Amino acid sequence: MHASRTAPTLKQREQALTMPLHNADASSFHFIVPLNVGGTHYTSTLPVLRKYEESMLAAMFSGRHIVVKDKDDRYFIERDGSNFGHILNFLRNSSRLPPLDKVKDVYHEALYYGIKPLADILRRHRSIHEEEEVARWAEQCPAAQEKADEVADLLLKKFADTLRRTSRVVLQFDQEPSWESVFLTGSTGETLGNYYKPYAFQQDEGHKDHKCPQPEISMGEMSEKEREKTLSFFDHHFEKLGYKVEVVAGECREAVWSQKEGGGMDSITIYCTKQIYTLTFT
Repeated sequence: MHASRTAPTLKQREQALTMPLHNADASSFHFIVPLNVGGTHYTSTLPVLRKYEESMLAAMFSGRHIVVKDKDDRYFIERDGSNFGHILNFLRNSSRLPPLDKVKDVYHEALYYGIKPLADILRRHRSIHEEEEVARWAEQCPAAQEKADEVADLLLKKFADTLRRTSRVVLQFDQEPSWESVFLTGSTGETLGNYYKPYAFQQDEGHKDHKCPQPEISMGEMSEKEREKTLSFFDHHFEKLGYKVEVVAGECREAVWSQKEGGGMDSITIYCTKQIYTLTFT
C-alpha cells in the first residue's frame, strides 16, 4: 500500500490543471490574478505565480494554455485550497514556512505544484524524512507490506461485530532461543532470576521445539535494524488507515522446563524469553 510518493511531472501537472486548447499570449493575463483553489479564493500577481519557472503554476500562467475559469472569472485550480495559502506565502517570501502541524500536508502540495525549493526545505523535517524512509523501505522490502496486510486482515476480524475501541495483535520475529533460569527457594518462596541452567536442561531436547503460544503473526527473520524499520513502517501504514498504534516489546515467559532440587521444596524453572511485540490499535 505504502508506495513512495513521486512528484508528478510538469506535463502531468499542466494537464491536470489547464486546458491545452491552443496557444495563448502570455500578455493576456492581468498583473493581478484572482484564483479559486478548490473553492477557496486567493489573489496574487503574475511575477509571484511565475517565480519558479519549472513549477506547474509558472506553466499554468505562461500563456501556453487556456486556463479554466469559474463563473466569477477566477482562475480555477482543482485542488484542496486549505493549504494553498502556505504555498503562496512561500512564493511571496521564501522565509515564510508553514507551521509544524502543517508540514506534511504542505510538503505534498509543494510536490504537486512543483515548488522544489519549498519541498527541499520541508523534506528536512523529521516527519517527512521518516515518512520517505519508510516508503523506500516498503519498496525494498515488500514482505513488510505483505505482513501489514496480514495484520490488517486480522484486525478487521477482531473489530467485526463488536463495539470495542481497541484491539491487540501480537507479533514475533524469528530469533535464537533465549532462556531465563529462575531458582525458587521452597522454605522462603524467594526467587532468584538468571540462575545457572542445569546440565539436565542442556541435555533435554524437549525445550528446543518450543513454540511461543502468544504470537498471532510470525514476522520471519530480520536484523535488529530491519525489525525497527518494519515496526516503523507499520506505524505509518496504519496511521494512514486511521488507526493509532502503540508498540510494546515484551517476552514470551512460558515455562519450558522445571526440576525439583534435592529432597526439599526448592526448584528451578526455565522460561522462554524470546521477544514478542504487542501492537495496540485504537
